[in-house]
Parts: sequence; structure tokens; C-alpha cells
Amino acid sequence: MTLFDEISALDLPLHEKLELLAQRSFAADPAGAAAQAEVVQRLVRADAGSRAPRIGDTAPAFALPDESGRIRRLGEFLSEGPLVMSFNRGHWCSYCRLELLSLNAELRHIRARGGALVSIMPDLAVQTRSLSDRLKLDFPVLTDLDNGYALRMGLLVSLGPAVSALMLRAGKDLGRFQGNAGWFVPIPATYLIAPDGRVAAAHVDADFRRRMAIPEIREALDRLC
Repeated sequence: MTLFDEISALDLPLHEKLELLAQRSFAADPAGAAAQAEVVQRLVRADAGSRAPRIGDTAPAFALPDESGRIRRLGEFLSEGPLVMSFNRGHWCSYCRLELLSLNAELRHIRARGGALVSIMPDLAVQTRSLSDRLKLDFPVLTDLDNGYALRMGLLVSLGPAVSALMLRAGKDLGRFQGNAGWFVPIPATYLIAPDGRVAAAHVDADFRRRMAIPEIREALDRLC
């Protein structure tokens, strides 16, 4: 059983699972965890994500393919109600997978409030299909080819050479996963977009180990209903 499988099976809130994953990852690979922490510190010093949309801003429109190749548009989702939009680094990111599982478990509540849920990541469809099947996700996973939408959202960051080298040694080749050699990823972020296209709630954190708490999403949805 992998560390991800072990932690994902625990009956804990998302933030506790993420904290446990960070602790266990450091214990298993201190050098790798230190390199990741240095990237986080660099991004925090650079105020990464500060230009991303905030509450009250209008979210940029998107037209992105889902795991089956169908083009999905922001307006399509908003015509039915509010949208929970989660930016994830990729199928290879255990923190992202834990978040996606927690969001999937919350999907019934989101739909009960007339809302929809999507994940947006730079991985190609072959990767997003595999991820969706493995985690049994009941919502679309959209491919942000070459991170174009993340760039428009002000979320695009570089992993840097040290982390890139570590990932390659671990068999995680973003060039193959994304179809380019950029080694860029989005800052993990969660947005609640109201039907009029405005941001009703937002969580943007340069520390990829932290994500929007599920109760916060629920409370934000309830305020819209």
C-alpha cells in the first residue's frame, strides 16, 4: 500500500490528511521535502498568486477539453448554477489527489445546492482519464493545455531546476504529462464562481500543501443559495 493509499483511507478531514502527508513525506525523503519547501518559500517571497482573481472579480472565461475530449465552457456550467473550480498541479501530485477525493465526497452537497464541480490541471487527456478512473471521480477533469488558463488567472509558477531534477529521478516527467518542456504548474487554488461569473469565494495559496477546507466550500455555497 502506498503512502497516498494509506492516508486517503483514513477518516480524517482534508486538512489533517494533508498535514499527515507532509509529515510522512518529510520523514521518508527529507532532501526531497526540503527542496519542495524551498520552492514554496521562493513563491511566498515573490507573492505568487497575488494577481489571481479575488472575491468580486469576474472570472475569465474558459473553453477546455475534458478527459473525453469534449470542450467544456465556463458559461455552460454557470448556466446551471454556481461552479466550484479547483486548480490542481497534476495527477502525479498526492496532495491534489487527496483534495480531489474530498471534493468528490462533497459533490452531492454541491449538486444539492444547484452547483457543479470541475478540476483544471495541465495534464493531457490520457493522464486525466487515468486519474478520473483511478479515483472514481464523478466530475469533469479539464486539461489546461500549456497552462494557458492558469496564466490568465495569475496562477502559473515554475517548479525550478532542483524540484524538476528530483521529479525526473522519481519518474515524474512533466514534459510527458503535459506535452511540453516548460515545467510549469498552477498554484493550487479553489474558486466558487457565482452564476453571474463573479468570484464568490477563493482560496489561493503558494504552499501546495494547503487547500480550501471542505466546510468553507459548503458555507460559501450556502451563502449563494
